[in-house]
Amino acid sequence: METAVHKGFILFWIFFKGMLFAFTNGMAALPTIERGIVDKRKWLTDEEFWTYPVLGQSLPGVVSIHNSILIGNRIAGPFGAFMSAMGVVLPAFLTMLLVAAVFQTFVDDPYVHGAIRGIRVISVVIIFSNAVRLLRNVPRQAFSVILVLAAILVPLLSGFSAFWTIIVCGAAGIISVLADPSVVAPKPASSEKDEG
Repeated sequence: METAVHKGFILFWIFFKGMLFAFTNGMAALPTIERGIVDKRKWLTDEEFWTYPVLGQSLPGVVSIHNSILIGNRIAGPFGAFMSAMGVVLPAFLTMLLVAAVFQTFVDDPYVHGAIRGIRVISVVIIFSNAVRLLRNVPRQAFSVILVLAAILVPLLSGFSAFWTIIVCGAAGIISVLADPSVVAPKPASSEKDEG
């Protein structure tokens, strides 16, 4: 049986590997992190895993830190949350040290500017890919479909901000649960959190 400490170190490595090559944003690391936590370790189901990025995305601050703390805490308690967060922070910190040390040398290089343009394009693809993965876990009910369409179209076609969209969609979800109590939260994880 794995202890919380052992799981914490494994979580550090999973998040570290995922974030090491997440050049566009923390969301780019999610498929790698998902493979380590859901597919390989089976600590969470696919549905449980993707619940945390949804929650993390709706909180103010750095989404990848939110995800790591929520997932780490769920799997291995406070130590898991700490180690997961360190796995997210350390690659960015080391990469920024390297960039700060060498960027001034290449700031006017046309190849560097070309690479940055290419990386911007792939950001859109990665965000779209993660959106599709998140949508797979949206319940196939009329209410959910209407809410997804409204959440996409209203901010695009009006001045309604993402913040208010999150608030309104959250309130609509609460109202839907009050109106139909048979709607339940995600099932508990298949593996118990270790206390030691």
